[in-house]
Amino acid sequence: MEGKEIREWIDRKMPDLTEDLKTICRIRSVADIKDPACKPYGEGCRKVLRDMLELGRAAGFETENFDDYVGRITYPGRQKENIAIWAHLDVVDEGDDWDYSPYEPVIKDGYFIARGCQDNKSSAIMGLYVLKYMKEHGINLEHTLDLYLGTCEEQGMYDLDYFTEHYECPAFSLVPDSGFPVCCGERGSFNGELTRHQAVSDELLEISCDCGQYTVPDKAYAILRYTKERWDRCASPLGEATPDNIQVSLDGDRIQISAKGISTQAANPDKGESALNRLSEFLCERKLLPEDDLEVFAMARDINGNHNGDALDVFCEDQLSGPMVMVATQLSLRQEEQEKKTPSKAGKGQSNGKRRPVLGFISKFPVTQSEIPYEDRARQAAEKRGFELKVTRFAKANCFDPEKPAVKRLTECSNEILGREDAPFVMSGGTYARKLPNAIAFGTGMPLPKRPETLFRPGHGDYHQPDESISLERIRKALEIYITGILGIDELHLQ
Repeated sequence: MEGKEIREWIDRKMPDLTEDLKTICRIRSVADIKDPACKPYGEGCRKVLRDMLELGRAAGFETENFDDYVGRITYPGRQKENIAIWAHLDVVDEGDDWDYSPYEPVIKDGYFIARGCQDNKSSAIMGLYVLKYMKEHGINLEHTLDLYLGTCEEQGMYDLDYFTEHYECPAFSLVPDSGFPVCCGERGSFNGELTRHQAVSDELLEISCDCGQYTVPDKAYAILRYTKERWDRCASPLGEATPDNIQVSLDGDRIQISAKGISTQAANPDKGESALNRLSEFLCERKLLPEDDLEVFAMARDINGNHNGDALDVFCEDQLSGPMVMVATQLSLRQEEQEKKTPSKAGKGQSNGKRRPVLGFISKFPVTQSEIPYEDRARQAAEKRGFELKVTRFAKANCFDPEKPAVKRLTECSNEILGREDAPFVMSGGTYARKLPNAIAFGTGMPLPKRPETLFRPGHGDYHQPDESISLERIRKALEIYITGILGIDELHLQ
C-alpha cells in the first residue's frame, strides 16, 4: 500500500480512534495485586480488559480472554505463526495535583489528556486500528496478526509471568511501550528494600513517601517532635532561608516538613526531581534529628545523589547501555511487634514498640552485566551502614540482535516515515519484551515539536505525571509506522 493511502485512511479514522481511546481511558485500571474480591488485579483491570475485547468483537475480530490476566484480538493470516503487538491496559495511580480530570478525557491543542493515555492505552487502541486496517483492506497476511492486552505491567508484569507459564507465546512480538526505531535491549532489574537494624527514636514521629515503586516521588514528608532548637533550625540555620520546595509547619508539639518534587519514570530519574531526595537533604543538612535517625535519610540522599549505584557498591557500565541507574523511591516506618515495658525501658517519651525505617529502591543495570553479584555486594555495603537488604526483584537484561532482518526492516520503515537516521538502541525502562521470547520494543515515542508552554505546568503532561497526555500527531505517525512495518516484515521468517 502507498503511504499516502495509509495516511488518508488514518485521517478518516482518527475521530473513531479517539472515541475508542476515551472509552478505555475513563476506566481507572490501577492494578491491585492484593485484591481478594476481584482477582487477579481488581475490578478496574478486569473491566478495561473486557471492554477492550468487546471493542475487538464489535469490529468483527475473534477474541480470547486468558483468565483476566491477558486478552487477545486476532486477525488471521495464512499460517499459524504469528506477529503479536503487546500493549498494557493498567496504569499507574493518578495521584493528585491534576489540572484536568484524570478519568474524563479531553482533547486540547492537539493533545489527548487522561491517565494512561500515553502509557499505554493509546498503544492498545493503535494496535486495534492496525488490525482494522488489514481487515478493511482485505489484506491476506502470511502471518496471523494478534493484539495482546496485559493488565499488570506497571506493578511487576505478573500478568505476563502467568501467561508465559500457562499459554503458548507468539512467534515474534512488538511492544509499543518505548521509542522508535527499535529498542534492541533492556537493562536488567535489581530492586530491593533496605531496613535499618536500629529502630528510630521518638524524635521521628512519621515518614511518608510512596508514589509507587517505579516513580520518582513528587511528594514526601516527615513529622518530628517539636523542640525550640529544632524549630529554629528549620526556620533559618546560619541565616539560610527555607527552600521553595520545602514547607515547614507547626501543629502543637509536631513539626511537619513536606517536600515537593517532579515525578517521572524511575528508570529515567534525571527527567524529574525527587521529593524524597529534597526532604533527605534538608533533614541532613540542618541536622534536624539524632544522628542514628538521620542515617536512613543519608542513605536515600546518597543513592539519589548520582543514581549510579555507588552507595551500594554496585556501580557498573558498558558501552552499549552506559552506567547503572539506581533510585530510592519509597520510604516508610515499619511497626514491629511491641515489646513488654520494663522499668528500665519505660522512660519518658519512649515507645514500647519498634519502628524501623524501610527504604525501597529500584535499579537498572547494563545489558552486558547480568553476571555481577549485585546482591552480595549490595548486602555487604548495606550492612556496613546498619541496614538489612531484602531483594524484591532480580531480572537479567535482555538483548536482541540488531542485525536480524526484522530489526533492520522496522528501523528502515521508522526512519523513512519520520525522516530520521536513528539506530537501534538500549533503554533503561522495562517492557513486556524482556519476558517474551523473540520480542523487541518498537515505538511509540518519537521526536515531536514541544508542547505549547501554556498547556501544562512544569512536571505535568508526560507519562506517570499529573495531566498525562499524548500528541494526536504521535498516534497518527505511530499507526502509520506500525501498518507499514508489519506489512514489511510479514514476508520474512521471524523465528
